[in-house]
Amino acid sequence: MRHPRLARLVELTHPLERVVPDARPLTDLVVRTVVAQLVSAAAARTIMARLVEEFGDVEAIVSWAMATPGDAPSVHGLSRSKRRTIAAWGRYLEERGDPRMAWRGLDADALIREITTIKGLGPWSAQMVAIFGFGHAEIWPEGDAGVARAARVVFKGMRQATIRRLIAGHESHVAICCWALLDQHRLHEFD
Repeated sequence: MRHPRLARLVELTHPLERVVPDARPLTDLVVRTVVAQLVSAAAARTIMARLVEEFGDVEAIVSWAMATPGDAPSVHGLSRSKRRTIAAWGRYLEERGDPRMAWRGLDADALIREITTIKGLGPWSAQMVAIFGFGHAEIWPEGDAGVARAARVVFKGMRQATIRRLIAGHESHVAICCWALLDQHRLHEFD
């Protein structure tokens, strides 16, 4: 291991529960990512569970979002803007088909550019799709609140440039470990 703090991070979080890349359909990942934008993981799980309970499955959620007027009220905690983003994803699929195969060969930067062409899918969402949908190893979602919170503890006192050099080539794995540290409520054990 390159650094004792990284070794400690791996020690505390492994074995990891997340499988990357996620084999579920890309639509499932995109919808769950949209739901998770700017809310806690617990809130995202609750909203997603309510939507699935109401509509049955992710494809039905996309169909509902596409059929719902843009100015309709929020439902089950899903904001209008998130519903419109899910609808934009559905329209993208209607126009182009499932992009997983076409996107599979793209490098991380090209993939993120492609994803962000879809209205409502910004850099954070694109990073989540690149990590979990395609297994890109070099994505460091420093704008993610959970990663930032864990990284402040894991890399205490280090400058961003130092952190980036330390994790180069393994950014996504380190981010997943940061999320696991939080999910497992073990951040306080780090030191």
